[in-house]
Amino acid sequence: MNSAKLAALNELDNVLNPRVPLYLLLRRNESLVVITYVPYLAKEDQRALFLAHRHELVGQLGEKHFSTSLICKEIGEITDARSWDERDGPGGGTVNEASEQADERGAQSTLEGGVKDMGYMKNKCRLCDRRMKNEISPDALQALETLDQSGATVQISLTTETLTLTFAHKNIPPTALPPLLPTTKPSFTFYRHPTTRLLDFIFHSPDSATVRERMTHTMAIPGLINVHAVDQGMHVDQKIEIHEPGELVFKAEDQERVGKFRSVYLRRERFEGTEVVYENMEGDKEFYDSVGGGVSLESVRGNG
Repeated sequence: MNSAKLAALNELDNVLNPRVPLYLLLRRNESLVVITYVPYLAKEDQRALFLAHRHELVGQLGEKHFSTSLICKEIGEITDARSWDERDGPGGGTVNEASEQADERGAQSTLEGGVKDMGYMKNKCRLCDRRMKNEISPDALQALETLDQSGATVQISLTTETLTLTFAHKNIPPTALPPLLPTTKPSFTFYRHPTTRLLDFIFHSPDSATVRERMTHTMAIPGLINVHAVDQGMHVDQKIEIHEPGELVFKAEDQERVGKFRSVYLRRERFEGTEVVYENMEGDKEFYDSVGGGVSLESVRGNG
């Protein structure tokens, strides 16, 4: 899905209400898709009404105008490109559980006029990052669009609960990047490497930052790189986590993650974890235990 279509879908975030069902018509290629949006939080009688009349809607408007009819229950199932990729892919998603009402089952059928009725297809991707994404300022979003240029550098910080633009520079050589990283607070820096052409995402999380700052920035990562950046057509190639500017090193192209990973959102099990101890480690443990339902620090920082 191209960036123009993604931008149009993103506009629906401010239109769709998690408690109000509706019919939504979207143009894809040369035909229309009709979506019956029946959110989980809507009243049951309203949901039933919209489901009962969705085929009638297609018939009254004219089947010849439509290619597909489907049901969505979450905003992300409409606005997130991954949902459309799943529906367009082999199998078209996962069939909903048999306990659903007949109009909500995922068994596909064909309506009169050749309209493909997909019913409700449950996402394989849970879209958790979209649900927990932070708000982002318009200038920060606009800056992300420039990251296809060699040497482009965009730094974003988390102010209260909103991602804001710190700066956007052009033609920055790799050696000039470490001095641009703040040393007292966490930061997110996107960098289009001029040699490898990879888009690097650098999470700089200094030990001098407070535990709350590190925690809130860590939780903001999935929504920033998986939703906001992707919605602007930018896909991160390599994720780097460092705790001091001097640790910044760009590795070979086949290494998706570089650095000492403390973050659960940047680390994979194939990594050995991070350093054995670090400053404020006990404070981190107390904080994670208090807000994360007793999440073990070992699961946060790996097995190192």
